[in-house]
Amino acid sequence: MSVSSEWDLLVFATALSIAAFSPGPSLAAIVAMVLSNGARRAIWFSVGVICGDLTWLILSLSGLALITQQFPMIFVAIKWAGVFYLAYMAIKIWRSPPVATKTSIPSEDKNRTSNIISGFSVTMGNPKAMLFYLALLPTLVKAEQLSITTALSLGLIVIAVLTAVFAFYIVAASKARQLMASSQSIQTFNRATATALLSAAAWIAAK
Repeated sequence: MSVSSEWDLLVFATALSIAAFSPGPSLAAIVAMVLSNGARRAIWFSVGVICGDLTWLILSLSGLALITQQFPMIFVAIKWAGVFYLAYMAIKIWRSPPVATKTSIPSEDKNRTSNIISGFSVTMGNPKAMLFYLALLPTLVKAEQLSITTALSLGLIVIAVLTAVFAFYIVAASKARQLMASSQSIQTFNRATATALLSAAAWIAAK
């Protein structure tokens, strides 16, 4: 499958940028992670989100996303896994003590893997991601012109755009976290981010 022109790639990149910058459960989780634990966990969570978007891209290009729609229990299972994770993380952050210290990570590999899986689950359970690719790709790509080059081009755009957007939010949240000097301000940030995570979980559950 090949995109008819470079203009189509630009349209795809622009639409993805707008969608990525718009508020959603993934951004809420990323900002919450940075504010409560620093940037490290959020970076690996972002990797999982990008992997989820790439999966929806591949599924949409191959038509398998339509099969997922025909068997909604698969989508529902992934969706609720993401909802429960966001709710669990929100409760954990809400109940965490307001101590302005750097959090040590006892098992970096374990946390890295769990955060990647968490980001992947949240994206795969987000109908916004699936509908974005299902709605946009058919207008840019013709099924009879399938090619690895086009798939790779679209995949690279997804990686580049999402990396830039997530980096922007992580840096902004990190600077905000540095302003938290007192225990009261830390507790306020913790409860605000926990509320954001619960709102993200509710948003996914309602879709």
